[in-house]
Amino acid sequence: MLYYFIFAIVGLVSFSGAQTLINDSCESHVDKLSTCAGTISFSGDCYSSKIELRDTEYVKCTDVNFFWSYPLNNMTLVIETPFTQKRQRFTVSLETQPLQGAVSHVYRIIDDQETDVTTREPILTQDSDANYQVILKFQGPTRLSRYGVVIQYESTVKA
Repeated sequence: MLYYFIFAIVGLVSFSGAQTLINDSCESHVDKLSTCAGTISFSGDCYSSKIELRDTEYVKCTDVNFFWSYPLNNMTLVIETPFTQKRQRFTVSLETQPLQGAVSHVYRIIDDQETDVTTREPILTQDSDANYQVILKFQGPTRLSRYGVVIQYESTVKA
């Protein structure tokens, strides 16, 4: 049901709320759907693209919902939260069920080292690093197989 809701919203969104980010040779777009939800898309033939939430409104959110439109190849998401600004350690809890069938692997990146953290558990939990970030790389298919995939996570401060 959530997928259909997001598809309907994507169709109604005007691009006036879009934010364009350019990383390396890929142009990334984050179209705002609501305060803490958006659609992520990339230009053309990006093999590996990156979204940094640092300079977006999503850094203010603890519950975030993205729709990765036309998921292909690799997307790295640099998650910063309200806790990052306060230099507080936090945990990200990523829902994995929506990823199944579209994302073959999820990697955690710390100090430029990738570790495969793919799980079949319903929630993937990752603690923030020394920079108060959680960096996740999502490996999508090399050929288009789905219209999109939902990336939904919640962040909570560590006690």
